[in-house]
Amino acid sequence: MEARDWAWAEFGTAAVGDSRRKLRLLKMATRLASAPAGKVSEAFWLDAERQGAYGLLENDGVSPDAIARAMQSGCARRCADQALVVVPVDGSSLNLAEHNLDKGFGSVGAHARHGRGLKVITALAVSMHGTPIGIASQVWWARPSRRARKHRNMRKVGQKETQHWLDAIAQTRSVFAGQASQTKCWFQLDREGDAWPLLLQAGEQGHYTTVRANHDRRVVDSTGCRTFLRRFIETARVLGRYNLPVSAAPERGERVARIVVRASTVTLDLRDQRTQKHVQTTLNVVWAREEATTPKGEKAIEWLLLTNRSVGTSEQACEVVFAYSQRWRIEDFHRTWKSGACRVEQTQLRSKESVIKWATLLAAVAARIERIKRLSRTEPDLPASVEFSAREIRAVILLRHGKKAAAVLRSGAVPTLAQLTRWVADLGGYTGKSSGGPPGSVTLARGLSHVQTAVRALAALQQEEK
Repeated sequence: MEARDWAWAEFGTAAVGDSRRKLRLLKMATRLASAPAGKVSEAFWLDAERQGAYGLLENDGVSPDAIARAMQSGCARRCADQALVVVPVDGSSLNLAEHNLDKGFGSVGAHARHGRGLKVITALAVSMHGTPIGIASQVWWARPSRRARKHRNMRKVGQKETQHWLDAIAQTRSVFAGQASQTKCWFQLDREGDAWPLLLQAGEQGHYTTVRANHDRRVVDSTGCRTFLRRFIETARVLGRYNLPVSAAPERGERVARIVVRASTVTLDLRDQRTQKHVQTTLNVVWAREEATTPKGEKAIEWLLLTNRSVGTSEQACEVVFAYSQRWRIEDFHRTWKSGACRVEQTQLRSKESVIKWATLLAAVAARIERIKRLSRTEPDLPASVEFSAREIRAVILLRHGKKAAAVLRSGAVPTLAQLTRWVADLGGYTGKSSGGPPGSVTLARGLSHVQTAVRALAALQQEEK
């Protein structure tokens, strides 16, 4: 898909109030898809384009919600042909420049550090094969600069940041109901999502939810006796075992871990500490834990997962574990969005609303880069034309092969997605094995920038010939 076609599919339904505004929005998305950058001045080279971009971002008549709704609807439409998609949900913060405290930002990080910026909860739609599809929802807010007087346990749910998680999930449910009503979402939440309002929502039918347990919660067993979650699951039957390849990382050696999976149904006794009211909800619990293969001095791999997905068989329990493993796709997205290809935190726009609009455009671009990167690794034999236009493929071949490009083009063979992705990364400075792994988002973004320049030159030549 050519960048401009992707931009139309992503933002073509944006209700920005004027056809000229929509055209500007689509042009901006097209440029960013081909050459992402953290600053407006770096993304748009021509003065007219730059001024047009600033005009749209600073226009009060263009709301951040209008751009976000279009992006979310585009994501849901792409999911409509799938029965089930994984939706990792995670929070993050953007550290932004605000020297005079006049942009509407809030506190981020530790209060003692006086960091400024915005908080955001993102829901990323991912196929069951682990390929990012798009941004299903984003919820933004600015934290108050002063600590809340009341302890969080004494505040109502609507006054806690837990509400933003609930809003992101509700937003996703709503957009899928309108654009992909036959598709079920399987929300994946890490330990930060282990809050009683989110666990209560997980028991609702229609979609699936998995939450990684952070608290050893009170449970009620089948005899009515009260115990704790970990003690309960330790007595559950073993449903299966499997080998998990573990790559090397800081403080972790490479190995093949032996994972034992236990699962059961459990009734959680949840308590609202503000009102001291108790409420019970029934969920399934899956405990995946490494046994007998943990090196000395390292922690055993362990996931304790609460879900409303069935876990009656070994295959079902392992599917819960596998689906949760796809939550790491949103970590990859955050790296590409914040510090990788898109560098959104470099923006110096002058208001919270302008930053959110710019960050939303870059979020969609980051998801696209992650999709290309993932597909090139998991489905390398796909033709490059599934993600690149004919003009982009031609530009890559011309740039990458030099004098031999003519022969490659005459052959008429369409390169695979893995081949073209590698060529794009080469243009961006990828050095192969010495880079430490397959092409990443940074080299891909730099390569795409060179390709975009060549595409514009080819288009200009074609126009001149006419």
